[in-house]
Amino acid sequence: MEVKRTLYVLVLFSLLVGLGLAGTNQGSVSAEGAELQIKDIAGKNTYLMSDGSMWSLIDGRHSIRTPGSVAAISGYEYGGIGMTQDGRLVEWGIGKGPQVVSGTSDVKQISGSYWLKSDGTVWSGNVKVNNLSGILLIANADQELAALSSSGELLLEDNYKNDQFKKLGIVESPASVKSMTVHSGRVALLHDNGDVVVYETSNFDDNGRIIPVTVAQQAAHIVYVSNEPTDLLIVTLQDGTVWTTGTYKDRWKLKEQISGLSGIVRTSIYGNAKDLSEGFYAQRSDGSWVHHKDGQNKNVDVPVVKSLSVAISNATPYVGESLEVSIQENYTNGAKIKVPVKDASIEIEKPYLLSVQKNGTLKSAGVGKTQITVTSGGQSKSVTVSSSLRNNLKYAKQVNGNVMVPARSVIQALGGTYSAKSGGVEAKFGQTVLSFKAGSSQAKLNESFIRLKAAPMNDKGELLIPASVLSDALGAKTTWDAKWKQAHISLGKDATMTVVSSETAGLIKKTMQGNLVKFIGRTYWVNEFEDLERFSKLTVTDILPDDKGEFNVIFKTASGKTVKSYPMRSSEVTQLFADRSSLLTYDPYKKYKWSASIWKQIKAGQVSLGMTKEQVQLSWGNPAAKDITSGGGKTIETWGYSNFNIVSFVNGKAILIIM
Repeated sequence: MEVKRTLYVLVLFSLLVGLGLAGTNQGSVSAEGAELQIKDIAGKNTYLMSDGSMWSLIDGRHSIRTPGSVAAISGYEYGGIGMTQDGRLVEWGIGKGPQVVSGTSDVKQISGSYWLKSDGTVWSGNVKVNNLSGILLIANADQELAALSSSGELLLEDNYKNDQFKKLGIVESPASVKSMTVHSGRVALLHDNGDVVVYETSNFDDNGRIIPVTVAQQAAHIVYVSNEPTDLLIVTLQDGTVWTTGTYKDRWKLKEQISGLSGIVRTSIYGNAKDLSEGFYAQRSDGSWVHHKDGQNKNVDVPVVKSLSVAISNATPYVGESLEVSIQENYTNGAKIKVPVKDASIEIEKPYLLSVQKNGTLKSAGVGKTQITVTSGGQSKSVTVSSSLRNNLKYAKQVNGNVMVPARSVIQALGGTYSAKSGGVEAKFGQTVLSFKAGSSQAKLNESFIRLKAAPMNDKGELLIPASVLSDALGAKTTWDAKWKQAHISLGKDATMTVVSSETAGLIKKTMQGNLVKFIGRTYWVNEFEDLERFSKLTVTDILPDDKGEFNVIFKTASGKTVKSYPMRSSEVTQLFADRSSLLTYDPYKKYKWSASIWKQIKAGQVSLGMTKEQVQLSWGNPAAKDITSGGGKTIETWGYSNFNIVSFVNGKAILIIM
């Protein structure tokens, strides 16, 4: 069984860095182990959770979960405010997630877009509301603001005069008022004893004094909602039933019980004051929520991760390459949230083949196939990565029908460690340990002895082992390519490596030079190649394959110096001789009889006014785009380069240069 390495790191979302919101783990269980529940609802998919985290539609379409320590929210799905457990103001809206409003503190209560400070002042954002002080409680809805002072004054903002408030009456024992709601000139108060008292600006006596009316008793929660032809007060009673007041004269009493609802402790409407056609939310005594609409209840479930999407930037990399890992949590409420690698748990089946880097990427460390299992939000998803070796190894050979490969380089290429031990060699691949020694056909695999098909042997300073032992240890498959005299080792279809023999290069040269030999003896002139002097003469003297099956082009300069190119594949050699940006097939000095000053500029990669198109092209190369315009009897041809340089020509001469 291979060693499994697990990376467990829990880090806050970057959205909250510096905002003072503490993170919690994502899922249906809070950090304390209690079942996660919805504490309050501001609108569709906009929830305050029992662990202080919050869901919001920050772009109006996609739900985003923000860990935090929010204690209360007010608003709707497209925007609103909240307060943290330590009394700071939080706001959210389209284009921005919940975040602390700087400079706010000592928040006591929030309602609509207003908040009450512990010192009795009322604020909107960072702006203080004038003419309000000593306030105990506020209510804000439908652009109306009501306030109850510690002296019992019930105040309602004048619709025609900002920061001007009319007194609706004096409330006895104002500290007994546990909540209040406001709408269209009406303010309803809920007292500790369950009484619901309504103050309406149009309900006054002969002396002009507003008459408070008790509309319900034994109430647990109240909220106003718009509903034509008049507004309704939704009252949740202590017995768990939900009622609404009536219209006109029946507005002073509970007129209709909402059927299908029982065991309810509170309700929440869509936004600050929308009509009942949208329905409303109701919370049961067990903490669960339903959406009630047209007499039907639909459960509002806690959003949890239902599945995980994991993608690897390259599932078939070469050894040494880095891989990007993309993780996305798919929630039951339709949210799709990207998760940083550092915030997830990553389990690698064979950690000697892949390693986790500090920046969250994975690095391929050896040839082979391994499974990566990512766990986040209580869900797991596995993907497979198969790594191959880009460059060939060397010194394979076939001895008496057995394929022999160099022990050290092959073991290390397979992600293993190679070390001398007790006169032999020990190779480790995770928990798999293979021990062997030269001249002995007996080896040890973990705690068991095995017999090799051939004894390891020393050959020209290399310890060769039978490739069949890799099948015993790792399940590798080895084949011998008789045409090219080389060994192919594979661990699954997409994890491969090749080990060439001393004969491979000669065989490749003999076969491949049939296509490349035509270039030998040809003369070229340097344009941009191998840091050689521009326009100097080169002659191809040979094209040599190396021991990895690639080719080096051998040139001789005009002074007789030998120049060896970098290693190239056969197709790259052909491409080199066809690429005029690298090598020219003509002597430019003979083809173009230009002045020494022009040649000096061209060799330095410079252009100047008056240069011809041929001179500019030889200096800067082919343009990325060309444009021809005519006007005023002239034709202007403009060349644009990928570095945003521009040259314009009239009658074949440069008249404008922009760099």
